[in-house]
Amino acid sequence: MQNYKDKINQISPIFFICGYLLLIITLVIFKIKPYNYNLSSLLGIWKGFAELNPGLIEKGFIIYNDGGYDGQFFYLISKSLFTEGFQSFPILDSFFLRFNRIGLSVLSGFLANFFGFKFYPIITLIILISLHIYSFKLLQRMLEPGMKYLSYFYLFSPFSINSILLLVSDSLFASLSVICIYIFKKHMYTLDNSSLSFKISIRKYILFFLIVTFSCLVKESGIIIIGSLLLLTFYDKNFKTSSILFLAIGIYLAITLLFKLLPNVNHGTNPLGFTDLVDYPLFGFFKSIQIHSMADTKSIFREMAKFPIFIFYLLLILNLRNIRDFRGLTLHIPIFFILFTAGVGEVGYWRSFDNISRMFTISIPWIIFLKQEDKAHNDYYALYLSSIILMLLIIRLVYVKIPMGFYIF
Repeated sequence: MQNYKDKINQISPIFFICGYLLLIITLVIFKIKPYNYNLSSLLGIWKGFAELNPGLIEKGFIIYNDGGYDGQFFYLISKSLFTEGFQSFPILDSFFLRFNRIGLSVLSGFLANFFGFKFYPIITLIILISLHIYSFKLLQRMLEPGMKYLSYFYLFSPFSINSILLLVSDSLFASLSVICIYIFKKHMYTLDNSSLSFKISIRKYILFFLIVTFSCLVKESGIIIIGSLLLLTFYDKNFKTSSILFLAIGIYLAITLLFKLLPNVNHGTNPLGFTDLVDYPLFGFFKSIQIHSMADTKSIFREMAKFPIFIFYLLLILNLRNIRDFRGLTLHIPIFFILFTAGVGEVGYWRSFDNISRMFTISIPWIIFLKQEDKAHNDYYALYLSSIILMLLIIRLVYVKIPMGFYIF
């Protein structure tokens, strides 16, 4: 096994990056093929929200008669922000739930505002892919030479790949988390004793502050990552970094409170609260299993595809056995959070591979981070299982994908 790992470590990462790009491009082609190769089909715009926000839909965009997905909300917020500002806001399913994840919309909208929002899908796709590759390179730099093979599990993470294909924010959040961890490990513990000038040190602190704050605006789960790093800095008595992390949390909470004060906001067609999204632990998974006929092979495959995710969940529980002290407990907080959110997720999450897989996006880089911090960390083959989940994702997209009814706006 070790000889196998050594051979992988000796291969130039450029070959893996090219393989990753080839895989992404191939999957995108298969996914948009039923929709006349129109990239806007990745957004999953449902006709109901297209009719509620007619001025925000670009001519030529694919509109679904049924279904739709969350990529539409990031697009609608982005188009609204950069064309209408704060004068009016889009009608979504749950406005504040979506608006609190404004980071991707701002990032993609900033470029789409220059090139035109008809290019929003390709711009967002390029941003997500580029930052994923960049964060992969940073992760490789963090890892010791004998452990660099672990970074390829992140590069080919099925959870990040699926998120990218859906044009949603989870892969961006994972990328920013890796970048935060890289800066945290490489700079935050060395600035106090380094020979860098005061100006350079301040710049690095500011950069770290901006990235961790922005990561929360990409996805509120960033609070959990920041909270873990905050406890770690307290434990290690690195109080300067603690103050930056504490400030980032305060700024993020202040921004979300300001969102509540926005005028002329439609709360949405289905405003959701926390209790609307949860169930008893793992009840959502068991309720989601629905095999009506053994002759329906597509239904059976769809249902069986959930079990690797469920097994991955169980392996994450086993990962908690690596906790030996308070520092280890602190480092495992994101794993606890994933287990909690996926565990109490209601049946709607577990019924959809797209929904439930997104909850685990941060798990792959975080397990790698844990294995780097503790060489004895046993992941119970969770990383290898992610490769099997990737294979199932590819099969699902290539062979089982059934196009929904659609029309071109």
